[in-house]
Amino acid sequence: MYELMEKQSKKATSVFSIKKATIKGNETLFTDKILNNDIDKEYIIIIAPQKYQHGDQWNSIKGAAKNMRNLWRNNAGENGKFMFVHQGIRRVKMNQEFGFNWTVLIYSFGYTEAQLNKTKEAFQKFAPDCNFIKIADYTEAVNYINTKNKSKTNDDNKLRVKQAIERVFIYCHGFVGKLAMGLTNISTGDTDLDWDENVVNKLNQNAFSNTAKIYSFSCKTGLGNKRIEDLNNINEEIVYSDNAEGGVSFSPLPVPPLSKSYRKTITLPLLGEKSLAQKFANKTGAMVYAYCSRSDYEDTLNTSDELDFFDYFEAGEKGKKPIRNNKSYEYLLDKKNRKDTDIIRHKELIAIRNRRLIIDGGALDLEGARYPVKGGTTPVGVPSDMKTYIKQK
Repeated sequence: MYELMEKQSKKATSVFSIKKATIKGNETLFTDKILNNDIDKEYIIIIAPQKYQHGDQWNSIKGAAKNMRNLWRNNAGENGKFMFVHQGIRRVKMNQEFGFNWTVLIYSFGYTEAQLNKTKEAFQKFAPDCNFIKIADYTEAVNYINTKNKSKTNDDNKLRVKQAIERVFIYCHGFVGKLAMGLTNISTGDTDLDWDENVVNKLNQNAFSNTAKIYSFSCKTGLGNKRIEDLNNINEEIVYSDNAEGGVSFSPLPVPPLSKSYRKTITLPLLGEKSLAQKFANKTGAMVYAYCSRSDYEDTLNTSDELDFFDYFEAGEKGKKPIRNNKSYEYLLDKKNRKDTDIIRHKELIAIRNRRLIIDGGALDLEGARYPVKGGTTPVGVPSDMKTYIKQK
């Protein structure tokens, strides 16, 4: 399902090659650019900060534990720092031929100015006219969605009426009922960043086109049951069978007399109708796509298999023990066993790695993510594919 949504269907969009057009009274020139019937519609990408923790809630932790926590809090890892950015770039790159009106709303928190500047450059490589806007909190994001101006709550000039929103793509962390832009779900500072039902209710349905779609690549946006926040949705309950009446009781102790107990496997209801995805659909009228499971960004730059291959190849090259564990690549530890295809693959992965820029501790690939976001494997028992949510009547 996801791969079908990676790129807008050519059948769904009429495409014309023109040199000049008059749009709403303004003459616009086009040089070798495709003009499509979405010219008066906007495609928005929302990119969250990528910091595992922030705030000072851990200051009471002492000693080594505190230092480890602070390191974890402030360091998303070299390859993980731009994972939301990379997926946004991939989205634009795969649709560059259509000439959509792209706007990137990126939270500035957690990114350095150098990182933001290079991110802007990466987006504009595939969409030269991309509107790149740094935002500080959810208010500025909501203002832009409603008015096309992050500083204005009211659309005084009616700019949004002239250009409705056709797509919104959201890349961030998440919990049940929350787009966790701040991630921790604890720090008071997160309330200015995160999106919950109250924030969604601030969106104006008139800002969205009649064919608008919203894609959330956050964890659990489509899940409405907060009891399934943990890793497992396959549980066991003790059921008591009353011999006297032949009935079944789920009542807590004390156990009825003459009863026998047995275990029953249960799964909790997903309650999609109570999810944040459903609230988005109800408020905006857009069709919403979201995960009930955790969203998995692991393959953004490299698959696990690629990393295994690379590790074993390098270990064989240097005569060292591999760090990773994949028996299928043990033959690479002996150079004599390498095939021509292995050598070619290694060179390709080297080239991909070398093209990445290290900017203030983060690895940025100007080509964007190599693989898409996918549904995760947790909570166990929750579907991993994207679900669809439409406005309830």
